[in-house]
Amino acid sequence: MKILLVAGGELDIDVLRETYSSLDNPYVIGIDRGTIFLMENGIKIDKAIGDFDSVSDEERENILSGIVSEKLNPVKDDTDTEHALKYAISLAPEEIVMLGCTGRRMDHCLACVGMLRLAYDAGIEAYIIDRYNRIRVTRGNVQMSAADSYGKYISVLPYGDVARGITINGFKYNAEGLDLTAAEARGVSNELADEIGSISCDDYMIIMETRD
Repeated sequence: MKILLVAGGELDIDVLRETYSSLDNPYVIGIDRGTIFLMENGIKIDKAIGDFDSVSDEERENILSGIVSEKLNPVKDDTDTEHALKYAISLAPEEIVMLGCTGRRMDHCLACVGMLRLAYDAGIEAYIIDRYNRIRVTRGNVQMSAADSYGKYISVLPYGDVARGITINGFKYNAEGLDLTAAEARGVSNELADEIGSISCDDYMIIMETRD
């Protein structure tokens, strides 16, 4: 099973349709206002999760009366997206893709990137996708394919303060045993030079595939 999570940040109908199609009939979770976006675009929703404080009273009633829902208390220790991601992980899918996690609210965006580690630690591939970016949190050895790349640029960022011993091969800028701190931008905007490249590190790292 593959799961599509749609939150209420920046959303693009073309990205939604392409992602839904590529996941081949995924289990779909609408998160708060993301549920309305799914409803407006005719995507079948398997579950809606949120406190629904960002929708109108009429929209909230339409969600709760027409969709299997979990209504959360607005006063809680996690965000709607974190709660939904943990629920998705509990279903033990092979892959989770998250839309609507980027946009004007950088606090939510950064928090969502951090949450990707929850899926990785559960042994599940997970990505945040928007029109310009595909983001994952990982560690160990990662193979990157030019044919499958989401964009021209591939950036490596430390998940925490530092990622030690990064090795990069098959790229325009390769590295061996690189220690990359959060205060440095050295890992940004690399490009594949070969059809297949590799990035490896024992520490957690954020890999971003981006396009202009």
